[in-house]
Amino acid sequence: MGPIKKWSRRILRRKYERAAQSGNTAAMIFLATLCAEDDPASARQWFRRAAQAGSVHSMYIVGLYLEPHEPAESREWLERASAEGHVDATLRLGVLDQPVDPDAARQRYELAAKRGSAIAMYNLGLMLEETEPAAALGWYERAAAGGDADAMVKLAAHVEASDPDAARELLEKAATSGNSEAQKRLA
Repeated sequence: MGPIKKWSRRILRRKYERAAQSGNTAAMIFLATLCAEDDPASARQWFRRAAQAGSVHSMYIVGLYLEPHEPAESREWLERASAEGHVDATLRLGVLDQPVDPDAARQRYELAAKRGSAIAMYNLGLMLEETEPAAALGWYERAAAGGDADAMVKLAAHVEASDPDAARELLEKAATSGNSEAQKRLA
């Protein structure tokens, strides 16, 4: 049930439903989050209402909710969130585009990377590894600097022969963040 007791959840839900029904977007988002565990259908409804009211993060959440069952509408919400600057929506669109349109995926990843996504930087490195290894290495370096543990492991493999101390340092950082590959290589 989480940190909020069941009776407290009911009281909170009633309070926030009144505020959400009056158009308070923050209340809609709180209510959606409150309902997510016990009443996913209501959570989706409140996230959708918040998205329709202009909440960019809710647009992203609705896009994720709809992805398995309504991919076209999911994409519309993700596009809207991305157009409003939502980094994770832009990254998700890149992931969706990659199997069918690698050029579009690359553009999405570059935009998400420009917006600060270390995961997008790592994905760019993966995309470019075979065709543009120097560019891939640059993306791995940026992703690692942004805290991406997978990129740290890739960089460690790249510098291991020339600088084993730097490779070990990268692996230790990645292992500390829970990366199992780094943990195995250090064992």
